Amino acid sequence: MRAVYYETHGEAQVLQVGELDKPPCGPNQVLVEVAAAGVNPIDRRLRAGELQEYIQRTFPVVPGFDVAGRIAEVGSEVADWRVGDEIMGLAFTWSIQHGTYAEFAPVEASAIARKPANASFIQAAGIPLVSLTAWQSLLEFGELGPGKTVLIQAGAGGVGSVAIPMAKHLGATVYTTASAGNADYVRALGADVVIDYQTDSYEKALLAAEPEGVDLVLEALLGDGTDEAAIRITKSGGAVAYMNNEPPDMPDIKARGIRAEFIHHRADGAMLAELTDLYERGVLPLPLTETLPLSAAVEAHLRSESRRTRGKLVLCVSEL
Repeated sequence: MRAVYYETHGEAQVLQVGELDKPPCGPNQVLVEVAAAGVNPIDRRLRAGELQEYIQRTFPVVPGFDVAGRIAEVGSEVADWRVGDEIMGLAFTWSIQHGTYAEFAPVEASAIARKPANASFIQAAGIPLVSLTAWQSLLEFGELGPGKTVLIQAGAGGVGSVAIPMAKHLGATVYTTASAGNADYVRALGADVVIDYQTDSYEKALLAAEPEGVDLVLEALLGDGTDEAAIRITKSGGAVAYMNNEPPDMPDIKARGIRAEFIHHRADGAMLAELTDLYERGVLPLPLTETLPLSAAVEAHLRSESRRTRGKLVLCVSEL
């Protein structure tokens, strides 16, 4: 099968396009004929050699967790799915080898849901990881609801752009950071207040509007003291969901009763089915996607590393 893979950690250029054996389908899995694969920051972080303390590798590694396509094979222990079903899913494992940047990918049956009827395969491939991450962070961990306030960092990015309408659906007041060029985009998604991080200190701007801080921060940024700033702008008794790193070692966290965790997305087909319903009914807008061919995986990773993307990057694997 045609696939993108890497045989060693390194820069984006270690990604190769070539032929690999079709992966096997485990008893509790489905083998998906891939139409499209979403590109996420964790893909290029794993490729670069990060997070080895959490996730093992077996080379050659095919990157990618997000997938949309048709079921080509059903595992012996799977009862609820049939060959030909159109699905989307999150092929996340703690030991990576057979990812979704390929013509076929094995996925746990418990981690898939039917493709939304109003979504193309391309659009569906942009849904699972960011939607599950945002929903689990906002609702499960953050306990967001009417009257609550939230800061969603990088509102135009993959997680941010789905988290904003989710937070509005849950009844929260939404603050977000974005460049001036993305301000109208994030407002259209439902952001109440947009802070231009290129010209303003988001920490000062937020505390000027909410002197006691916000109830929840979705911290998607890395470096430059952003992890500590997230604690300072959180209300006592509030929560910080870190998307990319562990919480900082700050006495304020315990002293002010703040819940702070590194949120790992959880592959959850039942929750993904609930979100499918919200997308189909138009309660949530389908994620904005930009499509590149599978052969452009290097470009996709470079674009992801620039942290200047809007919405989701998706690789078109095959025309199903």
